[in-house]
Amino acid sequence: MNPWQLAQQIKHELATVTWEGGSVVFGPRSVFIYAGAVPQEEELPAAFPFATVTLGSATADDDAPDYLQQQVTVGICVEVAGDPMGEFALIGGARPDMTKSAGAGLGEVLERAQFAVQKLNLFDGASISVSTSGAGSIQTPTRGHHIAAEELNLDCQCTAQPYYAAPQIVKRTGNILSWYGQHCSNRFDFLQFVAGYVTGDTPVATPAELTATIFTGDKLETATPFAPNRVYQVFAQYDPRGTGSPASSSEALVGSYIRT
Repeated sequence: MNPWQLAQQIKHELATVTWEGGSVVFGPRSVFIYAGAVPQEEELPAAFPFATVTLGSATADDDAPDYLQQQVTVGICVEVAGDPMGEFALIGGARPDMTKSAGAGLGEVLERAQFAVQKLNLFDGASISVSTSGAGSIQTPTRGHHIAAEELNLDCQCTAQPYYAAPQIVKRTGNILSWYGQHCSNRFDFLQFVAGYVTGDTPVATPAELTATIFTGDKLETATPFAPNRVYQVFAQYDPRGTGSPASSSEALVGSYIRT
């Protein structure tokens, strides 16, 4: 992923992270890609808790010019009314339902945010490390409620150009063609997988060049009658702008096809 894709992926992870067995912590309308630090009072959204994602500086890798070391800051803001000292904003107040965000303090929300971004190391093709900055600052806006804010500083390795990952470990088991594609389908912009074959022994670069398409969808396998002298390939398609014009994993990587 490049920085543009990474910021959207972090937003996606934060917007979908949930309480254990419960509802989302932030929700899709409470996570923002933001141009500055944690917002001032007049910039605060109406709903709490909320999170911001801010892109910082990037440094090119001298040994690998196609890669960047990108700094990202995730800001977390929590408001819990009901006490004069701001204690509830930090550690939480009365929570009538532990599977929802109402009454949750900064420490509880911060743990869920860390869980969300750390998943990027495992499932979404991004390499990051996470550190916290400060111990939670308290603000008392004019409306009399206490707000606690914290930042997560992320050190991310990114590609300089947009990158659309290809499925891997394509294999044949009987009449089943299967592949590993969770690193594709977990992305914010994933659209679908496309599987098919081309006659001969040379893989092609895009789904449009396939001799025939045998599967389109979000599953990780499909049944097909295999035939000799073919290359079976699986592509992932993405729709980063939501326009219906997909971008495809265009690299014919080892592992994304098999020959018969």
